[in-house]
Amino acid sequence: MKPKKFIKTHNNNDRESSEISVGFIALTIASPVIALVLLVPAIPEIVNSFSTSPNVGQSLITLYLLALGVGQLFFGIVSDRFGRRPILLLGSFIFAIGSGLTLISYSIETLLACRIIQGLGAAACLSMGRAMINDNFTRAEAAKRMSSAQTIQSTIPIVSVLLGGIIVEFLGWKSGMAVSSIAGFIIFFITLYKITETHKNKLIEINIIEISKAYGMILTNLTFLSFAITCGMQSGMFYVLAGILPYHYEALGQSALAFGLWFSIMPIGFFIGNFINRRYLVMRGIEIVAFSGSLITLASMIILLIVSYYDYLSPMAIALPCGLFGFGNGILISNSTIGAISAAGKYAGTGTGFTGAWQMMAGASFGVLIVAIGGADNMLIAVSSVIGISLISVICLSYAFINRHKSTDI
Repeated sequence: MKPKKFIKTHNNNDRESSEISVGFIALTIASPVIALVLLVPAIPEIVNSFSTSPNVGQSLITLYLLALGVGQLFFGIVSDRFGRRPILLLGSFIFAIGSGLTLISYSIETLLACRIIQGLGAAACLSMGRAMINDNFTRAEAAKRMSSAQTIQSTIPIVSVLLGGIIVEFLGWKSGMAVSSIAGFIIFFITLYKITETHKNKLIEINIIEISKAYGMILTNLTFLSFAITCGMQSGMFYVLAGILPYHYEALGQSALAFGLWFSIMPIGFFIGNFINRRYLVMRGIEIVAFSGSLITLASMIILLIVSYYDYLSPMAIALPCGLFGFGNGILISNSTIGAISAAGKYAGTGTGFTGAWQMMAGASFGVLIVAIGGADNMLIAVSSVIGISLISVICLSYAFINRHKSTDI
């Protein structure tokens, strides 16, 4: 399958440019995860340092995800009018500055405000990275390229989790935010000097009528909704686990460094899932592969539920099912993301923004709800709730799977 435009494969230099572009996109879609996972191992320390509660500690994730979600709703449709490059420049700069401001935060209120700024900037990076892939490739090829980008991108959370545990242990939580700031500036300067505009069919104008038309189109498209809702549910599961697992590992006597090591098994599973998807699965059809991934993630949480019910909890007993969850997510997310964006047609930016916003808002709201009902203290409550979320994604993907022959290569 040949790409539609922008990235060509006529000679060695073009192939090298293509790989650099995929690597850069991987960094843009990884930046929000960097800012999340570098802070996750430090949440217990931050709670203790600021003498606050676990609920407030969870807010460091919740407010970040809400900003990440709302920002994508705005940046997605604006990019359909003005292009991807200017939005990425603005967002990466905001992300870098927001991350840097956390270094001078001496109250929990200031830190929460900085997390909102971080999230708004990261929203542009995430949504523009995804939209740029859809701009450049046909549907099946875009799914493959998205999987390639996420294979590269998934190494960043692995390193970030390990690095986060190490730097929290030896340098404190602020050093992780310094790394996030550096990542933001790297994206900004690469975009400024190396990246050209990928969106060639910009909207002539953007107004309330055009916005209503765009959202009316995507929200009445059942294929789009089945993929988009699934993305939100599956990402929500990840962010819920990221928010509650530090407390359960701490209850098992694990340090921030040990948590980083155990938690990294999940992104390692995600890496393996993306690699296998890119090499062997994507050609079998987006719908089939995504549906299979949803069943794997459901099975992983059922295993963790059984372990929790019989009180066999240990660091490894938690980490291995989470690794299987990461594997299922690895073969699901890239296919579902491209399935949703391609179904949005000429409103790809809007579709990207909505899909990304729903992912973050689902993660934020599910995280708050599960912590509020005791998920940070009781693994059975947490896992049972995550299984409920997983079942919704399986049901949604069932529609896309059953109607897969109606999908066309855009």
